[in-house]
Amino acid sequence: MIDCFAPRAGLFLDRDGVVNVDTGYVHHPDQIDFIPGIFDLCRTAVQLNLPIIIVTNQSGVALGLYSQADFHGLMCWIHDQFANEGVGIAHVEHSPWYPPALAEIAATDLNWTWVRDSWWRKPGAGMVRRAAMITGVDPALSTMIGDRAGDVAAAREAGIGTVIQFEHEAPRATRHNADQFCTQHEQVIEILRQIYG
Repeated sequence: MIDCFAPRAGLFLDRDGVVNVDTGYVHHPDQIDFIPGIFDLCRTAVQLNLPIIIVTNQSGVALGLYSQADFHGLMCWIHDQFANEGVGIAHVEHSPWYPPALAEIAATDLNWTWVRDSWWRKPGAGMVRRAAMITGVDPALSTMIGDRAGDVAAAREAGIGTVIQFEHEAPRATRHNADQFCTQHEQVIEILRQIYG
């Protein structure tokens, strides 16, 4: 007998610029400044039965600014901070890849292991699709929140149903083909309640 499960939605989050302030190549707890409202947003997602999934480009690994171990160590710390706020993170995907076309202008000693074009790096949809498969969520029912054009493009390619462009620090005039544009997580909470409440 085959068990049938109703498809469920998930909440996909970019990290830097959505979860924490993006100060550039964040890789240590001392550099983390959580964006106001992120824990309330994620508690709301939990109440709405939305698994929380983080998908984040981490080209600082390819740029030699920090290691894979540094990234994983920071994410363990972030997991703990969320847990202390009553929130579990269902899954994290990251891309350490860096495009070869940009290698010539990089002002660092590159880790060439990670220098290549990859569908895994946003705007490619690799991370989003793999995370959806692992967590068992239906992209078409899900929401993604990102602050850059690459986040929106990855969400679109992966078939995410609702795409929110979030810009807390310095809202840009450019809207990257998102369904909604928010500058505060309180606004995102209201959108999630309208969709999933």
